[in-house]
Amino acid sequence: MLGKIKKRLSTCQEIAGFRIIEHKVEAGELFFVKKELDMNRVKAVHHFTVTVYKDFSEHNIKYRGSATANLHPTMNEEEIKQVIADLAFAAGFVKNQYYPLPQPAATDGQPPLSNFASHPISHWLPKITEAVFKNDIQSQGGLNSCELFLDKVYTRVINSEGIDSSFEGYKGQLEFITACQGKSEEIELYKNLLFAGYDAQAIAGEVAEMLALCKERACACPTPAVKKHTVLLTGEPVEEFLQYYTAKASAHSVYNKLSEAKLGENIQGLNVKGDLINLLLDPTLENSTDSAPFDEDGFPLKPAVLYENGILKKYWGDVRHCHYLNVEPTGMIHNIVVQGGKKSITAMKQAPYFELVAFSDFQMDSLTGDFAGEIRLGWYFDGTKTIPVTGGSISGNIKEMQEEMYLSSELQKNNNYLIPRTIQLFNVAIAGAGN
Repeated sequence: MLGKIKKRLSTCQEIAGFRIIEHKVEAGELFFVKKELDMNRVKAVHHFTVTVYKDFSEHNIKYRGSATANLHPTMNEEEIKQVIADLAFAAGFVKNQYYPLPQPAATDGQPPLSNFASHPISHWLPKITEAVFKNDIQSQGGLNSCELFLDKVYTRVINSEGIDSSFEGYKGQLEFITACQGKSEEIELYKNLLFAGYDAQAIAGEVAEMLALCKERACACPTPAVKKHTVLLTGEPVEEFLQYYTAKASAHSVYNKLSEAKLGENIQGLNVKGDLINLLLDPTLENSTDSAPFDEDGFPLKPAVLYENGILKKYWGDVRHCHYLNVEPTGMIHNIVVQGGKKSITAMKQAPYFELVAFSDFQMDSLTGDFAGEIRLGWYFDGTKTIPVTGGSISGNIKEMQEEMYLSSELQKNNNYLIPRTIQLFNVAIAGAGN
């Protein structure tokens, strides 16, 4: 099949280049209702994603258009020919500024080998299941349902410039819902856990933490109205919050005028009192489903420092958008490493605070810096006692707070993030549950 696609693309006179991404996926899937297995499914998928590039000029301006489609192994030569002809036609209507395609180059290193590679998927599913239910032993509340997926993924990228690169990786995904009876209704919390290797202790720990949080949520009080207060973001909300900095450094965002960030300038301002951002993109981060030796264009990946003590050192992105900005491309790297700060979480909790760990929907607008979220679970410390709270919301703007924010010295690892566990912010607007 691959040979047929390459042959047809190589002889197509209407196009200037092509890219083929081949994926082979072996997968095992388990679906549970409480502790009972409801469905056990295996699958094998093989498909090709083909992109063609077409060059043309208008008013002495050179453009490179592209179009993409999926091809399947069951297609015959006539069907392949027709799809490629349709792509060539469609690419002529896409007026992107001209850019080069990646050239073959040496890859610095491979991601760490997953321990999943030592045995077939069928060996690992029972072990992961055991870890999932290890801590589901409470008399009140527990796992309401869970879905477990484990994929072995072979990826190969070929382009018309001579790139032909491949690697094999794993993607584990555990979606589960914990439930606990509250004062007037049953409380549920949802978690989506991604992993690239087997770590029974980490999986069991994530489930135990969600069970504990669910119990806290079941007895939580309405969030009091305090207008503005010190807030500690802990856990998953920190990921969304820190995405502001990767978005601002994105070559795509800069080229499209969605980011005004300038190389050599401090993203946090000139009078920073808190911690400075040190951020690295690492394509070989251990136990991340996003670790890869090359991106979807076949461009080889290596670690890239984006911020050093708040200073923007590098834009990041694919060959196309980095070419537009006339900067060295990094390729598309999705593993984010942020250095911890000077304060411990204990030190952050010496004065009154709201610590917030779960939201119905926490969002950060990378264009404006506005962030907001409806509180599902947190704790309020008034200086004397600590109580769990729920309801209400927070809002603010990172541009107004980043000169004095603190990153915890303790780190958290969550798939493609290795970042501070907690961020301390001041004067965050808080709407109480009754407002």
